[in-house]
Amino acid sequence: MSTLHFEKLSQFDRVAEPVTVSIPFAQGKLTDAAQLVIEDDGEALPSQQRALGHWSDGSVKWLLVHLQPDLPGNLSKTLNFRTASGPAPQPAQQVQVTEEADGLLVDTGPLRFRVPREGFLPVQDVVLAGGSAWPEPFAGFTMETDAAAADSSSGAVELEIDEAGPLRAVILVRGRHLQPDGTEFLTLRGRITAYAGKPYIEIEHQFLHTLDLPQVTLQSLRLDFAAPPAEKPPQLALGEGWYRTSITESDSEVSQTLDTETMLYQSNEHFIDSYYGDFWTDWRDEQGGLCLSIHQAHQNFPKRLHGHTQGIACWLYPAGETPAPILQGMAKTHRIQLHFHAPDTPLDDLSQRSLQFQLPDRPSLPVDWYRANNTWIETYFPENLPRRLYTDLNNLHDGRPKALGMMHFGDAPDSGYTNQGRGGGENVWVNNEYDRPHACTLYYALTGQRRALDSALVSTRHWLDVDFCHHHPDPLIDGGLRIHTRYHATGRCTPSHEWSEGFLDYYFLTGRRESLDAANSIGENILRHMALPSMRQLGEASVREGGWALRAYVGLWLGTGEQRWRDESQRLIEMFLDWHDEYGALLAPYTSHTMPRVPFMISLTVCSFARYLLIEDDERVKQLIVSVMDDLIEHCLGPDGVFYYKELPSLQRTAPTPHALEALTYAWRVSGDERYLKVAANTFAALMANLEGKEGGPKFADPSGAVIDGVGGGRIFADKYTSLILYAGAAAPLGLLDWYEYPFPGAA
Repeated sequence: MSTLHFEKLSQFDRVAEPVTVSIPFAQGKLTDAAQLVIEDDGEALPSQQRALGHWSDGSVKWLLVHLQPDLPGNLSKTLNFRTASGPAPQPAQQVQVTEEADGLLVDTGPLRFRVPREGFLPVQDVVLAGGSAWPEPFAGFTMETDAAAADSSSGAVELEIDEAGPLRAVILVRGRHLQPDGTEFLTLRGRITAYAGKPYIEIEHQFLHTLDLPQVTLQSLRLDFAAPPAEKPPQLALGEGWYRTSITESDSEVSQTLDTETMLYQSNEHFIDSYYGDFWTDWRDEQGGLCLSIHQAHQNFPKRLHGHTQGIACWLYPAGETPAPILQGMAKTHRIQLHFHAPDTPLDDLSQRSLQFQLPDRPSLPVDWYRANNTWIETYFPENLPRRLYTDLNNLHDGRPKALGMMHFGDAPDSGYTNQGRGGGENVWVNNEYDRPHACTLYYALTGQRRALDSALVSTRHWLDVDFCHHHPDPLIDGGLRIHTRYHATGRCTPSHEWSEGFLDYYFLTGRRESLDAANSIGENILRHMALPSMRQLGEASVREGGWALRAYVGLWLGTGEQRWRDESQRLIEMFLDWHDEYGALLAPYTSHTMPRVPFMISLTVCSFARYLLIEDDERVKQLIVSVMDDLIEHCLGPDGVFYYKELPSLQRTAPTPHALEALTYAWRVSGDERYLKVAANTFAALMANLEGKEGGPKFADPSGAVIDGVGGGRIFADKYTSLILYAGAAAPLGLLDWYEYPFPGAA
């Protein structure tokens, strides 16, 4: 049927390596999730599968698949998958989860542990390969803030088995951090992942500021491993590095802190969304040992690891660092790998496993599969694009400033917004404006480039923690996505800066329900905004508010199939039709005495009209698209044939907008008139001749706690990607982009 391709990664063989992939299917192609079989050289592999979405006929739309193939060192590998009449074979070794009165017992084969119902420790009664148990190796996550000290060691927690095997088990934990007197403090979310046949597990800890306080300031956050008493001194080791991992050994103490100075003076050439370096410490005695690794520790600095004779101190926020403001509604998730091992396990083996944790193998699907099984419906995967376009898209994707820091990684500042003074003297963070996760997901599907997938994942993770508001007394902010602002969460929520599609992509790529819940929450926040009188009165709000709301609703309909999102989409379409009839154009207020045309805002909304056509073939909407674009061509083209910024003499500067490319492409699509593509060609040429990019310069420490490499536009890729792809996909086959191609595009 098709293939899963593993690009060459580690130089070492990986036997039964745990990997996950999510596969989209066209309607009617896969009727039963159990009927997918993955083969390695003709031999069916055990796999674990579950459907994440369904089409209206009940067939599978997205299938999450876990497997454990053998991957060769220094070589790529390709597996095949197909549908079959029966399920995949069962693995010889399986992970099992057993419910007990005091918790959940998890057995991977070489490792057994308990997840207790009292506190998030996170695990207890750990037994490795039938050896003696470590009954209380952990005592919960301990935090200090300016408001209170609290930890996760006590208090009833809710446990949920999200996945029960046979290859992977996932347990979700919900509760509260408690103060010493039992008073509830910050909300707690936990996640524990275990793999069949493996002695390592992954732990996630998330704190959420859901209190009725504007801010708490985090002073420290740590997890301690208390080793059992031993007659001889333990062996300690610590590994860190971004090129070769440097390993320090001792029988008394190892310690290292990743702080602002570290990040300023380390020279790292990696694309940080994919990889920066490694950071782990190991403790062992004659009975066994534990290697603890922090995922993306450098990206989420400050971090500290301290191995000592009594165990390990893992500082997710080290005491003594500049305290971090946690604004109301913010959260933060940390991932840790706990690798339990025999006393004679080589340190190099531990280092290799930790590096796999940092940069895991991820199989990719061919673009032909996405074309034939396009769950987004829109034509995002055109053939025969100019090769030069991939170069420019790569530069746009990779070119936003790098930002390191616990509350900042996965986002970027924007010098344009900052220079406008929107941050009150501080950097303005774009909060992944224009839906970078969605753009990166689509680019990954088109090209298979791992960097794009990793960008989608870390950008959405940042959203889910920092920019998405988990709690707020104002219903117009609660459960919404914040607008670009200083320190991420100081701004308001508005429909023109709230997106659903990237959250839905993340859910379909990972199976993490929190992202689906966030997408629906954002839709509900937009509903509250759009119920305001100002949003329902024609010509009262800016055109783009309803346009972006429409796009979010259409995305939610395509992703969830819930009728309410289709109904709301239709209501907005009726409003815009009335708006156009009322004024003869999509005019909106600007100064107190004007209602100018704003090409970029109107084009954005026209693009949303076209999104609506994906769910409803409405001739009125097609006519509206043509009418609006004809109006912009008549009134808003400058003498150079490129749209200007706004229809006011004081604002008629040349401003080629990518959204006009996309809107003109839709006008061509519904009318068949190539004139629209030719008008758009001028804008395309102007855009590609003056692409924004990251400007060089020294790394610097931001007052908010970030270390930033480069200045420029934090939104340059997401702002342009879909528009460039859709226009080029339409224009290139007609020869309208021949001038833009490399001299010998087919030479390779």
